[in-house]
Amino acid sequence: MNADWPARSFGGMLPPMNEHEALKVLIVNDDGQYLAGSATAWEFTYDRGRARVFDYQADRVAERIELIRKAHGRVWIAIKLDPREVYEFCDRCGRRMRALRTFFDGEQFLCAECRAGTVGA
Repeated sequence: MNADWPARSFGGMLPPMNEHEALKVLIVNDDGQYLAGSATAWEFTYDRGRARVFDYQADRVAERIELIRKAHGRVWIAIKLDPREVYEFCDRCGRRMRALRTFFDGEQFLCAECRAGTVGA
């Protein structure tokens, strides 16, 4: 796949990365909204706190962005999260949350909504 990225980054937009880098990113559409939700219920929101966090390499973000551009003519970009931010990420939905609000069930870190969905399961 050949993405047509500029030679330098613009305001957080990421050029193709070295495959050894592990970066967390948010995906933003051409209306400035963040991709949120899960694989069965995607949505866009202006609320950055609800944005789904992606691993740039593991989630194949560049390929997905290119696929959307080719299939729908929409321009999405990946915005790098600052690694100094003191947040944890829900292992189920990818939501970013403050570390003190994270719940560990013995296998994964969960946000309050995902934890509520597993009660009694």
